[in-house]
Amino acid sequence: MDNGSYEKYKQENPDVFTPLSTYDYIDQFVHQLTTAELVVCIVAVVLAVFAVYQLFAKRKRKKPTDHSE
Repeated sequence: MDNGSYEKYKQENPDVFTPLSTYDYIDQFVHQLTTAELVVCIVAVVLAVFAVYQLFAKRKRKKPTDHSE
């Protein structure tokens, strides 16, 4: 950009430094989940509980082998 075109560009497109605190619509945390998000969270929790249950059930099913002769 020569012949002053950069200065012209900067005049037409000034830098805007707006702090995020000026935006009211930006929330850090979601206060309401959609139905799809709620279903995904519930399915994930159910699968995690099922996986933990299977781990403990598998340990209980394994019986120690008795090598006494």
